[in-house]
Amino acid sequence: MTDDTRPETLQAAVAGPPTLVRGRWVLTAAPDGAATPAWIRDGAVLLQGDRLVAVGTWAELSALHPDAAVRGGEHDVVTPGFVNTHGHFSEGLITGIGSQYTLWEWLHALIDRVNPVMHDGAAHAGTTLQAIQLLRSGVTTANDMFCSDPGRDAPVTPGVVRALDEVGLRGVVSFGSGDADRDFGFDAIAGEWDALREAADASRLSTFRVGISVVGRQTPEALERSVAYAADHGAGVHIHLQEVREEVTATFQRTGRSPVAHCAHEGLFAVPTIAAHCVWVDRRDRELIAEHRVGVAHNPVANMILASGIAPVAELRALGVDVGIGVDGPASNDAQDYLQAMKAAALLARTRDLQATAMSAREAFELATIGGARALRMDAEIGSLEPGKKADVVVLDGESPTLANVHDPYQAVVFVAGSREVKEVWVDGEPSVLGGDVVRVDVAEAVAAARPVADRLVAEAGLGRLSALAGGPLDATERV
Repeated sequence: MTDDTRPETLQAAVAGPPTLVRGRWVLTAAPDGAATPAWIRDGAVLLQGDRLVAVGTWAELSALHPDAAVRGGEHDVVTPGFVNTHGHFSEGLITGIGSQYTLWEWLHALIDRVNPVMHDGAAHAGTTLQAIQLLRSGVTTANDMFCSDPGRDAPVTPGVVRALDEVGLRGVVSFGSGDADRDFGFDAIAGEWDALREAADASRLSTFRVGISVVGRQTPEALERSVAYAADHGAGVHIHLQEVREEVTATFQRTGRSPVAHCAHEGLFAVPTIAAHCVWVDRRDRELIAEHRVGVAHNPVANMILASGIAPVAELRALGVDVGIGVDGPASNDAQDYLQAMKAAALLARTRDLQATAMSAREAFELATIGGARALRMDAEIGSLEPGKKADVVVLDGESPTLANVHDPYQAVVFVAGSREVKEVWVDGEPSVLGGDVVRVDVAEAVAAARPVADRLVAEAGLGRLSALAGGPLDATERV
């Protein structure tokens, strides 16, 4: 049993009765050399308060804690909560629009029209819908960048934090915008950051990062002030970097450097940074990412939908870069199903290299758990089932036909299981999903509440040629 010298101290420090979560397989994602083994057959984890108190075999822990409540089952698979390293709750009400576009066309036709009309109510409604889907696919931490214009009458982004608290999903929240060629300046962006940071500080589950949509959408002064804001508030940065070739070309023409090199030159990487995509990175870019310990969020499904390319995940990891997996936004993935993204990460690596060994199921599982936590520099708290960490736990249903016969538990999770197999999700020691569905909000009410908000949003954004809600759609092959 891996109940080391810490559990007694932990038990004294946490409140509430203990809970044992058991499974035929407990996949801990603990690193090599840790006191906790990477997997345990017929295992269990002990939760008390918001912490994991012990990890071991079911026989040992049930004997030591006979009065603990028991969750999970003898045939289930227990894993750490999955870490979604990149997403956009700002797209929560515009799922499934504009798949005929590549990224820059998509931004112009869709996102640039929605951004000016975004408001707190839409942020709350969209986040609620997407957070439900993330939880149903085993996500317990979502690193999100809300991309819109700053609120003109009131801040937009506190609605994100409010929704995450209500649904029971841990959030790393940021607001990403830019002042280049806009009718608002940096002060408006900083004001939105202030509002979001204050909301996160008041939340039990959310923490704040500075969002930078892309380097090219910030004036030089704004980039400098963004770095200073992050440093002054002890915050990390969440940024898109080199998602498409056009971004690299435009930044090089403007600055004489790639976006990665420009960020390094301007001191951005002096604060903890996670960069989404990193598809079009050359050897020097990859070396700079590794040198500055920039985490990378790999978004395989969105990169395929928007025809952006394939990130060089193997090359980045060979340099020691911490890589996690992201689902990206509800309008660019478009599903918020983390198990799909995890499977796609492995399959895309194999397709790229034409080798079945390019990425194993266990490696994809690592990216989804402790790898994502490292990319966010949160691995001391989340990402693996080890005593002392946050009690973020997922239970996959071993009684389902899909998981009736588990020959390799890592392949069962990555290649076989779907969101229907997610039976329980615990976030911060409290259940957010039981019996396969969320328990903190009424799903039917959330759906009904979101519909009129979405109707208003697409109408005000003028999306009649793209959205059936606003009078469309046209042939999806037409370029608007």
